[in-house]
Amino acid sequence: MTNNGMRFPFELYSTYGEGTLIGARYSRDKMELLEVTSGEVSVQIGTELILASAGDFLYVPPNMTFRVHSDSRSSVRGIIFDSSIIEENMLSYEAEILYMFFVQSENKIKQFSKDHPSYASISRSMNEAFDEYSAKDVCYKLVIRSNIYKIMTELLRHYCVARSDDDKSVYHNVLRLRPVIDFIAESTRERLTIEQLAEIIMVSPDYFTKMFKRSIGKTPIDYINAIRVNLSMQLLIDTNQSMPEIAEAVGFCNANYFHRIFKQYMDTSPLAYRKANKIQ
Repeated sequence: MTNNGMRFPFELYSTYGEGTLIGARYSRDKMELLEVTSGEVSVQIGTELILASAGDFLYVPPNMTFRVHSDSRSSVRGIIFDSSIIEENMLSYEAEILYMFFVQSENKIKQFSKDHPSYASISRSMNEAFDEYSAKDVCYKLVIRSNIYKIMTELLRHYCVARSDDDKSVYHNVLRLRPVIDFIAESTRERLTIEQLAEIIMVSPDYFTKMFKRSIGKTPIDYINAIRVNLSMQLLIDTNQSMPEIAEAVGFCNANYFHRIFKQYMDTSPLAYRKANKIQ
């Protein structure tokens, strides 16, 4: 059962039960903070499967396919908010931080348990937002928005602050890789090679691969495949395109290769994923 709250630029909701608590969905330009309020759930964020239990928070970056399932009676609640809430308050000189946030939050851990340094602040803001939504006192929407800002500030600090020499090195390299990341995003359907990507920032293929893995947390091929699989999940859910059409749309050379890579990342076939998640 789901209780949908207010609409964008933000929305609060809660849902409980057994089985699929949140069906697979792809939210363009929308961020989400999910809290497991009871039980245990499995959360699919893009190609990443996360097991979470009561008290855990999970951040869902924009443009990621997202699904929540539980094998026992469980409950979750969340806040969905448009990325414009944070973008409109980042001045031009902070654009670097915003870019760093989107890259790092897509590729680094998204789970915040009770022993995480950001946990207390996130929990406090989440509780206050839902308390305000329940009470609906004068100007309660402003209070909810202010708590979204607090949550986003905590997430920005978690993903973007360089506290050690290693962090600073990663920060520098992620910024250096920006032309490559942007090129990949614009060329998903194209055949991409390590040599081609390395040339963009004028380094050797070997050095590029090592720098990319250390900075992004994935090899370039793994990063590209994860993007393509995530995009294919959206098409499997939202369209009636055939497997060859989807394979071509997301940059896989043929349907067989698409099937093999999808199963490698998702532990199920594209067809089985569509049957389990497509809204009739």
